[in-house]
Amino acid sequence: MLKNVSSQSMRFPGKLHALLLGLALVPPAALGSETLPIEWGDSHRFESERRLTSGQVLRVCGPLQKGQAVHWTFHADAVLAFDIHHLVGKRVHYGEKRLRTKGLQGRFVAPETVAYCWRWTNRSAAPVRMAFMLRH
Repeated sequence: MLKNVSSQSMRFPGKLHALLLGLALVPPAALGSETLPIEWGDSHRFESERRLTSGQVLRVCGPLQKGQAVHWTFHADAVLAFDIHHLVGKRVHYGEKRLRTKGLQGRFVAPETVAYCWRWTNRSAAPVRMAFMLRH
C-alpha cells in the first residue's frame, strides 16, 4: 500500500536543501567540466591524454588570429561528442561538430581573431580514455 508523504516529512536542513536544489539545477556535464588553456610551447603543439568520466566535458581553449591554421587530431577508446566552437556575443558558432565519434582529424582555419575551443563530452555511462594533439 502506498503511503501519502507530506512535504513536512521530506524537509532537509537548510544548507543540505540548498545544495540539493543547486545540484538539481546544474546540467550533469557541468559537474565534471575541465577547461585547459592552449599552451603551444616551442614545438607549436599542445597535446594531452585524459580520462573522461561519465558526463564529463573537456574544453581546450585559446586565442587564434584570423587565418591561423591548426591541425588537430584525437582518438578515444569509446564514442564522444566533439566540436570546435567560438562565441560571438552569446551565440555559439561551430567549425566542426559530431555527436558520436571515436576519433577525427582535420585542419581548422580561424575565420576571425577570437578564442576557440575544442570540446569533448562523454555522454556514456562508462569512463573514456582519449588523447588529442593540436599543432600550428
